[in-house]
Amino acid sequence: MSLAELAYLNGELTELHSAMVSIDDRAFLFGDGIYEVVRSYDRRLFGLDGHIDRLVRSAAAIELKLPVDAVGFKELVRTVYKKSEITDALVYIQVSRGAEPRNHLFSLDLKPAVLITVRHLPDYLFSDHMDPLTAITVPDGRWDMCHIKSTSLLANILAKHKAREAGVDEAIFVRRNGLVTEAYASNVFIVQEETVLTHPADNRILGGITRGFVLDLCAKQDLRTVEREFSRDELLSAGEVFVTNSVYEIRPVVRVDGQQIGDGQPGRVTGMLLQAYRALTADQ
Repeated sequence: MSLAELAYLNGELTELHSAMVSIDDRAFLFGDGIYEVVRSYDRRLFGLDGHIDRLVRSAAAIELKLPVDAVGFKELVRTVYKKSEITDALVYIQVSRGAEPRNHLFSLDLKPAVLITVRHLPDYLFSDHMDPLTAITVPDGRWDMCHIKSTSLLANILAKHKAREAGVDEAIFVRRNGLVTEAYASNVFIVQEETVLTHPADNRILGGITRGFVLDLCAKQDLRTVEREFSRDELLSAGEVFVTNSVYEIRPVVRVDGQQIGDGQPGRVTGMLLQAYRALTADQ
Protein backbone atom coordinates (compact mmCIF):
# COMPACT_ATOMS: atom_id res chain seq x y z
CA MET A 1 0.00 0.00 0.00
CA SER A 2 1.23 3.51 -0.81
CA LEU A 3 2.60 5.48 2.11
CA ALA A 4 0.52 8.47 3.15
CA GLU A 5 1.33 11.91 1.81
CA LEU A 6 1.58 14.39 4.67
CA ALA A 7 0.98 18.05 5.43
CA TYR A 8 2.41 20.09 8.28
CA LEU A 9 0.48 23.31 8.87
CA ASN A 10 1.31 25.64 11.75
CA GLY A 11 2.45 22.89 14.07
CA GLU A 12 -0.13 20.25 13.14
CA LEU A 13 0.82 17.19 11.12
CA THR A 14 -1.98 15.49 9.18
CA GLU A 15 -2.59 13.46 6.05
CA LEU A 16 -2.41 15.71 3.03
CA HIS A 17 -6.12 15.77 2.21
CA SER A 18 -6.99 16.85 5.77
CA ALA A 19 -4.99 20.10 5.85
CA MET A 20 -6.99 23.32 5.46
CA VAL A 21 -5.68 26.87 4.99
CA SER A 22 -7.56 29.94 6.22
CA ILE A 23 -9.49 31.95 3.61
CA ASP A 24 -7.82 35.02 5.15
CA ASP A 25 -4.32 33.71 4.51
CA ARG A 26 -2.32 36.41 2.71
CA ALA A 27 -0.64 33.90 0.39
CA PHE A 28 -4.15 32.92 -0.76
CA LEU A 29 -5.41 36.51 -1.04
CA PHE A 30 -2.32 38.37 -2.28
CA GLY A 31 0.39 35.83 -3.12
CA ASP A 32 2.13 37.29 -0.06
CA GLY A 33 4.43 34.40 0.71
CA ILE A 34 7.59 32.54 -0.21
CA TYR A 35 8.30 28.89 -0.97
CA GLU A 36 10.84 26.19 -1.81
CA VAL A 37 10.63 22.72 -3.37
CA VAL A 38 13.10 20.04 -2.29
CA ARG A 39 13.52 16.63 -3.91
CA SER A 40 14.53 13.55 -1.96
CA TYR A 41 16.56 10.65 -3.30
CA ASP A 42 16.40 7.33 -1.48
CA ARG A 43 15.34 8.96 1.82
CA ARG A 44 17.86 11.83 1.52
CA LEU A 45 16.78 15.44 1.08
CA PHE A 46 19.06 16.81 -1.61
CA GLY A 47 20.28 20.40 -1.39
CA LEU A 48 18.18 21.21 1.70
CA ASP A 49 20.74 23.66 3.11
CA GLY A 50 20.73 25.72 -0.08
CA HIS A 51 16.94 25.76 -0.27
CA ILE A 52 16.44 26.91 3.32
CA ASP A 53 19.21 29.49 3.05
CA ARG A 54 17.41 30.92 0.00
CA LEU A 55 14.10 30.83 1.89
CA VAL A 56 15.74 32.93 4.61
CA ARG A 57 16.99 35.43 2.00
CA SER A 58 13.54 35.63 0.39
CA ALA A 59 11.95 36.24 3.78
CA ALA A 60 14.40 39.05 4.55
CA ALA A 61 13.76 40.63 1.13
CA ILE A 62 10.00 40.91 1.79
CA GLU A 63 10.43 41.76 5.49
CA LEU A 64 8.79 38.55 6.66
CA LYS A 65 10.05 37.35 10.03
CA LEU A 66 10.39 33.58 10.05
CA PRO A 67 9.20 31.74 13.18
CA VAL A 68 12.53 29.89 13.48
CA ASP A 69 16.05 30.44 12.20
CA ALA A 70 17.64 28.54 9.31
CA VAL A 71 18.93 25.75 11.54
CA GLY A 72 15.52 25.28 13.13
CA PHE A 73 13.77 25.32 9.76
CA LYS A 74 16.07 22.64 8.35
CA GLU A 75 15.41 20.44 11.36
CA LEU A 76 11.65 20.97 11.01
CA VAL A 77 11.70 19.93 7.36
CA ARG A 78 13.79 16.85 8.11
CA THR A 79 11.43 15.85 10.93
CA VAL A 80 8.29 16.21 8.79
CA TYR A 81 9.90 14.31 5.91
CA LYS A 82 10.96 11.42 8.14
CA LYS A 83 7.38 11.05 9.36
CA SER A 84 6.21 10.37 5.81
CA GLU A 85 8.50 7.38 5.18
CA ILE A 86 8.31 8.16 1.44
CA THR A 87 11.57 7.14 -0.22
CA ASP A 88 11.51 9.52 -3.21
CA ALA A 89 9.46 12.62 -2.56
CA LEU A 90 8.78 16.22 -3.42
CA VAL A 91 8.78 18.37 -0.30
CA TYR A 92 7.01 21.72 -0.68
CA ILE A 93 7.78 24.44 1.88
CA GLN A 94 5.72 27.63 2.05
CA VAL A 95 5.72 30.52 4.47
CA SER A 96 2.84 32.97 4.24
CA ARG A 97 2.87 36.31 6.04
CA GLY A 98 -0.14 35.01 7.94
CA ALA A 99 -3.92 35.27 8.09
CA GLU A 100 -6.04 38.33 8.84
CA PRO A 101 -9.00 40.13 7.18
CA ARG A 102 -8.08 41.34 3.69
CA ASN A 103 -6.05 44.55 3.70
CA HIS A 104 -3.09 45.49 1.54
CA LEU A 105 -1.31 46.80 4.64
CA PHE A 106 -0.29 43.91 6.89
CA SER A 107 -0.19 43.97 10.67
CA LEU A 108 3.34 44.19 12.03
CA ASP A 109 2.67 41.54 14.68
CA LEU A 110 1.10 39.03 12.26
CA LYS A 111 2.17 35.43 12.86
CA PRO A 112 3.50 33.70 9.72
CA ALA A 113 1.81 30.52 8.50
CA VAL A 114 4.14 27.59 7.77
CA LEU A 115 3.11 24.83 5.39
CA ILE A 116 5.18 21.75 4.50
CA THR A 117 3.81 19.00 2.28
CA VAL A 118 5.40 15.66 1.39
CA ARG A 119 4.19 13.99 -1.80
CA HIS A 120 5.31 11.03 -3.85
CA LEU A 121 7.64 11.83 -6.71
CA PRO A 122 5.66 11.67 -9.99
CA ASP A 123 6.36 8.54 -12.03
CA TYR A 124 7.77 10.44 -15.01
CA LEU A 125 10.65 11.74 -12.90
CA PHE A 126 12.03 8.23 -12.34
CA SER A 127 13.21 7.99 -15.96
CA ASP A 128 16.94 7.50 -16.56
CA HIS A 129 16.61 8.89 -20.05
CA MET A 130 17.51 12.43 -21.05
CA ASP A 131 14.14 13.19 -22.61
CA PRO A 132 14.50 16.32 -24.77
CA LEU A 133 12.23 19.35 -24.48
CA THR A 134 10.89 21.84 -26.97
CA ALA A 135 10.30 25.49 -26.09
CA ILE A 136 9.02 28.86 -27.16
CA THR A 137 10.19 32.30 -26.09
CA VAL A 138 7.74 34.66 -24.41
CA PRO A 139 8.01 38.34 -23.39
CA ASP A 140 9.39 38.84 -19.88
CA GLY A 141 7.09 41.39 -18.25
CA ARG A 142 7.78 40.35 -14.67
CA TRP A 143 8.86 42.57 -11.78
CA ASP A 144 12.48 43.38 -10.95
CA MET A 145 12.70 41.17 -7.85
CA CYS A 146 12.78 37.74 -9.46
CA HIS A 147 15.52 36.66 -7.02
CA ILE A 148 12.73 36.28 -4.43
CA LYS A 149 11.02 32.88 -4.60
CA SER A 150 7.54 34.33 -4.23
CA THR A 151 4.25 32.45 -4.33
CA SER A 152 2.99 35.16 -6.69
CA LEU A 153 3.57 33.31 -9.97
CA LEU A 154 0.90 34.56 -12.39
CA ALA A 155 3.39 35.55 -15.10
CA ASN A 156 5.01 32.11 -14.91
CA ILE A 157 1.62 30.38 -15.03
CA LEU A 158 0.63 32.30 -18.15
CA ALA A 159 3.99 31.55 -19.78
CA LYS A 160 3.49 27.82 -19.21
CA HIS A 161 -0.04 28.12 -20.60
CA LYS A 162 1.35 29.75 -23.76
CA ALA A 163 3.78 26.85 -24.10
CA ARG A 164 0.89 24.40 -23.83
CA GLU A 165 -1.08 26.31 -26.48
CA ALA A 166 1.97 26.16 -28.74
CA GLY A 167 2.30 22.41 -28.22
CA VAL A 168 5.73 22.63 -26.56
CA ASP A 169 7.15 21.87 -23.13
CA GLU A 170 8.91 25.04 -22.00
CA ALA A 171 8.53 28.82 -22.07
CA ILE A 172 11.70 30.91 -21.98
CA PHE A 173 11.47 34.56 -20.95
CA VAL A 174 13.02 37.23 -23.19
CA ARG A 175 13.15 40.89 -22.21
CA ARG A 176 12.26 43.76 -24.54
CA ASN A 177 15.93 44.26 -25.33
CA GLY A 178 16.11 40.71 -26.68
CA LEU A 179 18.03 39.25 -23.74
CA VAL A 180 17.12 35.86 -22.29
CA THR A 181 16.54 35.65 -18.52
CA GLU A 182 15.20 32.22 -17.48
CA ALA A 183 12.41 29.76 -18.19
CA TYR A 184 9.04 29.72 -16.42
CA ALA A 185 10.31 27.39 -13.67
CA SER A 186 13.97 26.76 -14.44
CA ASN A 187 17.29 28.36 -15.30
CA VAL A 188 18.54 28.37 -18.89
CA PHE A 189 22.03 27.40 -20.05
CA ILE A 190 23.52 27.49 -23.51
CA VAL A 191 26.70 25.87 -24.79
CA GLN A 192 28.89 27.74 -27.28
CA GLU A 193 32.01 25.89 -28.42
CA GLU A 194 32.55 24.08 -25.09
CA THR A 195 31.74 27.20 -23.04
CA VAL A 196 28.67 27.01 -20.80
CA LEU A 197 26.78 30.30 -20.42
CA THR A 198 23.93 31.27 -18.11
CA HIS A 199 22.37 34.52 -16.92
CA PRO A 200 23.97 36.07 -13.80
CA ALA A 201 22.17 35.41 -10.52
CA ASP A 202 20.84 38.94 -10.13
CA ASN A 203 17.37 40.40 -9.63
CA ARG A 204 16.27 39.34 -13.14
CA ILE A 205 16.24 35.61 -12.32
CA LEU A 206 15.81 33.19 -9.46
CA GLY A 207 19.26 31.83 -8.75
CA GLY A 208 18.42 28.13 -8.78
CA ILE A 209 19.90 25.63 -6.34
CA THR A 210 20.45 23.17 -9.21
CA ARG A 211 21.99 26.02 -11.22
CA GLY A 212 24.62 26.37 -8.51
CA PHE A 213 25.35 22.64 -8.47
CA VAL A 214 25.70 22.64 -12.27
CA LEU A 215 28.21 25.50 -12.21
CA ASP A 216 30.25 23.59 -9.62
CA LEU A 217 30.09 20.44 -11.75
CA CYS A 218 31.27 22.39 -14.80
CA ALA A 219 34.38 23.40 -12.87
CA LYS A 220 35.02 19.78 -11.88
CA GLN A 221 34.58 18.71 -15.52
CA ASP A 222 37.03 21.42 -16.69
CA LEU A 223 34.25 23.16 -18.60
CA ARG A 224 34.59 26.92 -19.00
CA THR A 225 31.60 28.83 -17.62
CA VAL A 226 30.52 32.42 -18.17
CA GLU A 227 27.72 34.10 -16.23
CA ARG A 228 26.48 36.84 -18.53
CA GLU A 229 23.38 37.96 -20.34
CA PHE A 230 22.85 36.42 -23.76
CA SER A 231 20.38 37.17 -26.52
CA ARG A 232 17.60 35.22 -28.13
CA ASP A 233 19.76 35.02 -31.26
CA GLU A 234 22.54 33.39 -29.22
CA LEU A 235 20.00 31.01 -27.73
CA LEU A 236 18.83 29.91 -31.17
CA SER A 237 22.36 29.54 -32.56
CA ALA A 238 23.77 27.66 -29.56
CA GLY A 239 25.24 24.21 -29.97
CA GLU A 240 23.29 23.00 -26.94
CA VAL A 241 20.56 24.38 -24.69
CA PHE A 242 19.49 22.91 -21.37
CA VAL A 243 17.37 23.94 -18.40
CA THR A 244 17.77 23.09 -14.73
CA ASN A 245 15.65 22.91 -11.61
CA SER A 246 15.44 20.79 -8.48
CA VAL A 247 12.47 18.73 -9.66
CA TYR A 248 13.54 17.52 -13.11
CA GLU A 249 17.29 18.13 -12.69
CA ILE A 250 18.87 18.84 -16.10
CA ARG A 251 16.85 18.62 -19.31
CA PRO A 252 18.07 19.27 -22.87
CA VAL A 253 16.12 21.62 -25.13
CA VAL A 254 16.34 20.62 -28.80
CA ARG A 255 13.97 23.11 -30.45
CA VAL A 256 13.09 26.74 -29.63
CA ASP A 257 10.45 28.77 -31.50
CA GLY A 258 10.35 26.00 -34.10
CA GLN A 259 14.09 26.20 -34.77
CA GLN A 260 16.36 23.21 -34.22
CA ILE A 261 19.11 23.59 -31.64
CA GLY A 262 22.44 22.11 -32.75
CA ASP A 263 21.89 18.74 -34.38
CA GLY A 264 18.46 18.39 -32.80
CA GLN A 265 19.64 15.82 -30.27
CA PRO A 266 20.62 16.10 -26.57
CA GLY A 267 24.19 17.37 -26.55
CA ARG A 268 27.41 15.87 -25.22
CA VAL A 269 27.97 18.55 -22.56
CA THR A 270 24.39 18.28 -21.33
CA GLY A 271 24.69 14.50 -21.05
CA MET A 272 28.00 14.74 -19.23
CA LEU A 273 26.58 17.20 -16.69
CA LEU A 274 23.43 15.13 -16.15
CA GLN A 275 25.53 12.03 -15.47
CA ALA A 276 27.68 13.98 -12.99
CA TYR A 277 24.60 15.48 -11.33
CA ARG A 278 22.97 12.10 -10.83
CA ALA A 279 26.19 10.78 -9.34
CA LEU A 280 26.13 13.73 -6.96
CA THR A 281 22.55 13.05 -5.86
CA ALA A 282 23.44 9.41 -5.28
CA ASP A 283 26.45 10.29 -3.13
CA GLN A 284 24.78 12.78 -0.78
